[in-house]
Amino acid sequence: MADGMRHEFRTVHSWVATIASVAALGVSGYNLAQLHESPKTDVTLPVSLKMSSDETGTSVFIQPTVFTRFDTEDVEMVTDVQLRLRPESAKPPWPDFYWRRNVKWSLRHDIKADDQTSTWWEYNSDPSPFTVTQATPQMPSIQFRTNNWALAPGRYVGSLTLHRASTRHPVERPLCLVLRPQDITELKKGESWYELRKDIPGKHQGGCYHWYE
Repeated sequence: MADGMRHEFRTVHSWVATIASVAALGVSGYNLAQLHESPKTDVTLPVSLKMSSDETGTSVFIQPTVFTRFDTEDVEMVTDVQLRLRPESAKPPWPDFYWRRNVKWSLRHDIKADDQTSTWWEYNSDPSPFTVTQATPQMPSIQFRTNNWALAPGRYVGSLTLHRASTRHPVERPLCLVLRPQDITELKKGESWYELRKDIPGKHQGGCYHWYE
């Protein structure tokens, strides 16, 4: 009887060990396959963006977060970032944006104005491709510029598009913003940059960016 039980225990133990080995092999195979997959690049839009305007054109400053969902051996390279915006109810021509530069934002203290703080941007780098891995997501602060935007009140719709070296299929995220007559007046003064946000209470319709006061 005891010999039979020992034989049964050895048989069950053998099967358990075999199942564990197969499971471990499956996990290893999955991890190996995942390492050889192409990076799954994604992008999220920020809660806020900034705008400025002068006599020569209009700038939109936006800082997206670019990341990959899986840890792979391959490195993704973003070759270009494009912004498109057009009036929802107007016909072409629409503003043509180009990636002018990457900027850096910083706080400055004005001693002459009772040490008040203000936020300013400065040049950081020229437009250029950048790499993305799971360990190194990117958050470039991009200045887009257009010289043919006839600023007018209304709702603007468009997208932020990332082009990648690994595929012909870009990553595109829709966006929209709303400008009121008083917003246009402030922009055309050309005195500073202005912030638009999509989390302002009471202005969440459609997830659009609205003037932040």
